[in-house]
Amino acid sequence: MTPQDSTTNPTTDSTTETTAPSGEVPGQEPTAPASAYGLGRRLRIMGAVLAGGLAVVLALLLWLGVLVPAKQEAAGYSDADSGYAATAIEHNAQAVQLAALAPGRSTDDDVLALAVEVGEASAGRVDELAAWLEARDIPVPAAGREALALAEGGLTTEVPDDGSGPRAGATAHSHEGGNHGMLTDEQIDGMARLEGSEFDIALLAALVEHHYGGLQPADKEIEGGMDAEAVALAQSEADAIRVEVEDVRDLLADVGGPGQTNDETN
Repeated sequence: MTPQDSTTNPTTDSTTETTAPSGEVPGQEPTAPASAYGLGRRLRIMGAVLAGGLAVVLALLLWLGVLVPAKQEAAGYSDADSGYAATAIEHNAQAVQLAALAPGRSTDDDVLALAVEVGEASAGRVDELAAWLEARDIPVPAAGREALALAEGGLTTEVPDDGSGPRAGATAHSHEGGNHGMLTDEQIDGMARLEGSEFDIALLAALVEHHYGGLQPADKEIEGGMDAEAVALAQSEADAIRVEVEDVRDLLADVGGPGQTNDETN
């Protein structure tokens, strides 16, 4: 061994240092992988979105549960008032539809004249109730607008259709708490296939039951309504129905239909 071999190299420590992995600086904490950072960012975004959605839902519930009733109370009407108006519109819209069936199917002048009278009176009630809703920024049922258009076209001439009769309000079906004398599409289709005296009897019998059904929501509004104008409209409708239904019953008896008795007109 030479002296040079036995001499310790002054540039080399006796201890060995561990080389830092590539990309890391000695003395600093290791950084998180990029994938972990992306996941954390996505979670924060999702949390913000969920929080925003929850805020919207809570605001909507507050609006429905507090602000809407408060607005109604300030305007002097209630859910019962607006519910009556919408129900009565759909009910009267179907009366217009039934009246529009008569031309082309009935040959009885009295039946045709009564159909026009009932149809025009029902369209007038739709117009009044729609105005009440619009004045309070409440949507008017589509059936009401369709009925007004049908009546405007005239109820004395036959309306072209596919054989199932004109439709004034495809949305005018049964109402919550009972159908209030509303006919189904199947019943109207069956009536539209009739002619002559068979049609007359079917139409008048349907109008009797339909009118009796209309008394139910009107009388309920009269008893429990909050808005004075809505109550007055309900009273006017109830009074008119009680007169109209007697005329329909009398004519039904004249054309050979079954006798009709119903205490609801009293």
